[in-house]
Amino acid sequence: MKWQEDDLVVVTGGGSGLGRALVRGLARDGAQVLTVGRRSEPLSETASADPERIRVLSADIAKAEDRVRIAKATEGYRIRALVHNAGLLDPVGPLSEVDLEAWQQAMKVNVEAPVFLTQGLLPGMERGSRILHISSGAAHKPSMGWGAYCTSKAALFMAYQVYRDELWRHGVLVGSVRPGVIDTPMQHHIRTQTPERFPAVDRFIKLKQNGQLHTPEDAADFVQWALLETGDKQFIEQEWNISDEEHAQRWRETRQV
Repeated sequence: MKWQEDDLVVVTGGGSGLGRALVRGLARDGAQVLTVGRRSEPLSETASADPERIRVLSADIAKAEDRVRIAKATEGYRIRALVHNAGLLDPVGPLSEVDLEAWQQAMKVNVEAPVFLTQGLLPGMERGSRILHISSGAAHKPSMGWGAYCTSKAALFMAYQVYRDELWRHGVLVGSVRPGVIDTPMQHHIRTQTPERFPAVDRFIKLKQNGQLHTPEDAADFVQWALLETGDKQFIEQEWNISDEEHAQRWRETRQV
């Protein structure tokens, strides 16, 4: 990718895990990156890898006023890409017992924020700009104990499809990617759940024990490849999935992974 001086990539949830690895990978590629998160210390740690290329903004994407702040921080730049990486797993537990406020917070972070942050940043995008939703297998398959997460990720997948069709005629490309099960703080949180709250917890414990989790760096490289190195129609026509052998093979061949 050839980056211009006024190009900018915006990544939410860049304080740890996949987001941190993605931000650093984009900076190594030569991109100017603005990464957003609620906590300033983890963001500063992310930026320490390349302070000249990585800018940080402490903001809560679930709040409308903070989304306005994010938009203001991009003024003067052309937004080449926007990655909706931030996500919230909680509340975990039976859907019949879910707390209303916790449910609403999950929907604000996982659905409302990506929809309306896209809306707010569109004026800074031009033909060829790309928007990428970080998806999950939970968007397509129910999992007991993950009622809020599955529902919100399914809604995010639909938002991707609607935005994809609506923005195509304007030349703004919208894609979706499933980066797999990654060794991140979210995975640690999953492994601390009780079987009563999350019946599938043992599967995730075994994935960790057996060394079957993707590293954040490998998953981020797959995401970055899907974001920057796929053709326009390829980028939008399907959800890219690191667990799909055809998709993974194309990534490995291109990136020599």
